[in-house]
Amino acid sequence: MKAEVDKCKCIGCKLCVELSEDVFVMDEDGKAKVAFNPIPPIKEQYAKEAEYACPVDAIKVII
Repeated sequence: MKAEVDKCKCIGCKLCVELSEDVFVMDEDGKAKVAFNPIPPIKEQYAKEAEYACPVDAIKVII
């Protein structure tokens, strides 16, 4: 499983980092980015939760 963050949509709210800080981190521009791909199976549920919770639909989890 992989994840992507649309930098044009991201507002830097940090919700994804709070929900899954091992999967998402903030970059130097204050936008979220994926810490690593592919996402380990043990972290997949956290990535899905962040995708669902993102207020601007900037996160896409790809199976």
